[in-house]
Amino acid sequence: MVLGPRNQSLAERLDVEDLLEIRVYGEPELSGNYRVGNGGTIDFPLAGSVVAEGLTIAQLQAELLKRLGGAYLKDPQITIMYKERNNAKVSVLGQVQRPGPVPYFANMTIVDAIAAAGGFTGIASKNSVTLRREANGHVELKTYPVADISEGRSTNVSLFPGDVVVVDERLF
Repeated sequence: MVLGPRNQSLAERLDVEDLLEIRVYGEPELSGNYRVGNGGTIDFPLAGSVVAEGLTIAQLQAELLKRLGGAYLKDPQITIMYKERNNAKVSVLGQVQRPGPVPYFANMTIVDAIAAAGGFTGIASKNSVTLRREANGHVELKTYPVADISEGRSTNVSLFPGDVVVVDERLF
């Protein structure tokens, strides 16, 4: 059984403390990194305080185009990318060096998450790693052989924000 993807509509929305890289073509003084503040806004030159929390990147891009176009810039071209996502985390628990949340990144795998948590402890059961995922109101659990994955004997598993990875303790 392969776990299905979880509902990502909330994961795609901007949140407080997200760090964005905003580039305005031909305008290096406007381009740079902008963090969504505690009030849910970013302060962008010429555009002022722009509500970003709850928007998608495309919606924020449209708002900046509207504010900068015409009055300040002729036909601005803006690209926005995540540099850091506050709300996108995967929890890694159990027998890892640093249990707790780790930042999610695109195409993250179960092996990546364990590595981000410092790797296995000496008493970890490397082929008994449980992935817990909430999808469509249901909790799905599946155990994966991560040692086999690391050695190429099994297929790696993609993760999504909000997933929980639990590394069991080895039975002696």
